[in-house]
Amino acid sequence: MELSPPSPAPAPEGRWADLPGDIAISVASRLQEADVCALGGCSRSWRRACDADCVWEALFRRRWPLAAAAGGGGGGEGEWASGVQGWKALYINHHRRTAVAISGVAEFVENNLRNGSLEAEYYLKAIANLASMRDIGFIDAQFFLLSRNSSAIMNLIGLHYSISSLNIPPNEVYKALQARKVEERKVCVSLYKLGRWFYGFRLPDESESHEISLSELTMSEGATILAILKRGAVHEVFRLQVSLVDINK
Repeated sequence: MELSPPSPAPAPEGRWADLPGDIAISVASRLQEADVCALGGCSRSWRRACDADCVWEALFRRRWPLAAAAGGGGGGEGEWASGVQGWKALYINHHRRTAVAISGVAEFVENNLRNGSLEAEYYLKAIANLASMRDIGFIDAQFFLLSRNSSAIMNLIGLHYSISSLNIPPNEVYKALQARKVEERKVCVSLYKLGRWFYGFRLPDESESHEISLSELTMSEGATILAILKRGAVHEVFRLQVSLVDINK
């Protein structure tokens, strides 16, 4: 009696890799950049879904709405219009340009640090430089300013820029600090005030220091410190500094 060859085992049901392409793309479109890249490494089918132009178009428009509305953030007009590059390539190129622009601010801060301290005028100038750049949003701040690879002062600049210039709610900034694992980093804000007049005599100049963590700066007690930093060295405050508590961070 001739035996027939065994039937192949049925494919396991419910495999994510077997999702229809349009559903896989829909899933990828709801993710953040890092998650899209991670998911794309799971299988060939997921890579195709995560490389879809519509996925990266949504990511680009979400992160840089002004650049997208203006036509691609610095790429050649013909290249943008024809779509030769594709949205993923445009995203990568714009990310790199943003990194270069923000690294210029970081270099400015580094060049003006003195023994781990930054004068208020340079601190405010760094924030103003960020605000003057086109389309530097909260995702960029998280990538480049709230990173553990940056100093606590750069983290503080990113925090202050996000709250004061981007109007991001402090609780959302706190979540970002937690995600980047920098919320416990500390800075010291030092004020030097002119001595008060007392019966025709000027008393000695005064100073006060506030050591505070980045997480505390997103809470009610931190609002006062941020207001002091925003005001800068004016009126009775003749000098204002931001310092690293741990100069190695």
